[in-house]
Amino acid sequence: MRRWQSRVAGLVATAGIVIGASIPVLGSPPSSAAALGATITVVGHGWGHGQGMGQYGAYGYAQQGQSYQWILAHYYGGTVLTSTAVPSVEVSLSELYGVASLEVAASPGATLIVDGTAVGSPYSLQRGQTATSSGGTDVVVSGPYGGGSRLFGGSISLPAGQADVIDTVGLEAYVDGVVPREEPAGWPAAALEAQAVAARSYALAYTGGGAFPICDTGACQVYGGDPAQYPAPNDSTQSNAAVAATASQVLVCGSDTDCGAPSQAALTEYGSSSGGYTAGGAFPAVPDAGDATPANPNHDWSTTVATSLVQSAFPSVGTLESISITARNGLGDMGGRVTSMVLSGTAGAVTVSGATFAAAVGLLSDWFSVLGATPAPGSDTGYWVVAADGSLYPYGSAPTYGSMQGQALVAPVIGMAPTGDGAGYWMVAQDGGIFSFGDARFFGSTGGHPLVAPVIGMSSTPDSGGYWLVASDGGIFTFGDAGFFGSTGGVPLMAPIVAMARTGDGRGYWLVAADGGVFTFGDARFYGSLGGIRLDAPIVGMVPTSDGRGYWLLGSDGGVFAFGDAGFVGSLGGAGVTGVTSVSPTPDDGGYLLVTAAGAVYTFGDATFLGDPATTAGGWSGRAIGVFTR
Repeated sequence: MRRWQSRVAGLVATAGIVIGASIPVLGSPPSSAAALGATITVVGHGWGHGQGMGQYGAYGYAQQGQSYQWILAHYYGGTVLTSTAVPSVEVSLSELYGVASLEVAASPGATLIVDGTAVGSPYSLQRGQTATSSGGTDVVVSGPYGGGSRLFGGSISLPAGQADVIDTVGLEAYVDGVVPREEPAGWPAAALEAQAVAARSYALAYTGGGAFPICDTGACQVYGGDPAQYPAPNDSTQSNAAVAATASQVLVCGSDTDCGAPSQAALTEYGSSSGGYTAGGAFPAVPDAGDATPANPNHDWSTTVATSLVQSAFPSVGTLESISITARNGLGDMGGRVTSMVLSGTAGAVTVSGATFAAAVGLLSDWFSVLGATPAPGSDTGYWVVAADGSLYPYGSAPTYGSMQGQALVAPVIGMAPTGDGAGYWMVAQDGGIFSFGDARFFGSTGGHPLVAPVIGMSSTPDSGGYWLVASDGGIFTFGDAGFFGSTGGVPLMAPIVAMARTGDGRGYWLVAADGGVFTFGDARFYGSLGGIRLDAPIVGMVPTSDGRGYWLLGSDGGVFAFGDAGFVGSLGGAGVTGVTSVSPTPDDGGYLLVTAAGAVYTFGDATFLGDPATTAGGWSGRAIGVFTR
């Protein structure tokens, strides 16, 4: 984590310019403060832990024509598909746990056999006894089961001196009983076949090759006995065919893998929905494009959580005041799954994992963002980092409404503008293509139109009813209710335009060139520039103060230059940092954030460090083009 503060050495004030040479000090980021109401809104992706195969992803890939072998290889990297000779497994029947006796019967037309002797049916099986049905038919077991009975293949035993009730069943019959309980039996064949291999492999890994029992609930994998006993929509015809098509096939760990020892049965975990990216762990994390199938109700989700529920789950915080997401795994939209978050309240703060929080308040997964927190005066509770490939990394309470990650782009993304209410945003590409998310409306673009110069930035109008695009020659393109107040298009420039910023009322804007020259239009006032001053690095960014009576300019070396009522609270000038791409102020103008192309965020003044791709997106190798406070 990075939080940079500054001790300013030798400030120079010239014509309204404040140039700071700073000595950076690395410290720890405090949690953000927020005034929370009675509820918070949480948006997220997926259902489950995200480990291994996503079942809806398998469905989506099967719909696309992928084979079960392809699906297994995609989710379970580092494994080898082979066959097993293990004949059977033991299953602990959880609903019968602890019974002293159990009523059992033979299948119709068969004979009940207890400890090798034919007996009358039904029969009260006692501890220390084992029952089978002649001809390999099912044993009928009465029990809780809603007052009814269930059919189980193999033998049913009540081991002496134990509380378990054990079904010892052939491995294939066991998998028959799992697949339609874990996936709808009407799903495409390839999805069911992948599920069959995953279930078989998981059972062997869990039981040590049949040496120990496995449970019959979702804590292991759901098993309900012979699936033929269940009517549609869980008809077992297709699922049994998938089991037969993959008979004895299992995944084992290959060499040089986190899965386990070579040739060991792979513990092939799976879950309903990965949300679009698996979580990694025993198997490499992978994008899961299949998860976005329209059949999946939980690829994207939103829910409301009472703050009182959070307080009850984490009583040490007292009255909840803020929730800050401080680290993510860096995989997919929003920056990925939450790995660390801070809950702060009147009695203290607690740091928990996203999985712990999700389980405590009933979220579907640990891939989420918390919305609805209102920034306290002078605080910043969240920000986005945007990359050139259109991926979005939200931190703190910054929400996500989608991104262009994984989409083919004609030109790289070079800018972003949030809507006024923070419930959406636009992204703009170098060709002027506009991508709108959340409540951001599309008003037009220059995408597909010949341009004299590439687009280098955008700004939205105060009411979010339009936006401006600006090209490197200073040409201005207006859309929606954005007004045209002039441009430098066609005017000879000493250096290309690198950024624009609008005034508070939207009736004017500034442009800044790479040499620090500032151009004003409409009601934008001139407070000074760097034109004619030798710079150590070119200017790459500009942002105004909230009242429009000043602005900051940013150099690519992290040098910050303040004009008008913009306050100087430090910079990276002289710190040896390169590739700085963007600056964004805090809501009260008491600080600002910088980001480098390598994805490192640096904060100054009252800006709060909440994370960045460089430290939370493992293996991140993208190019950050901007940081934007909400």
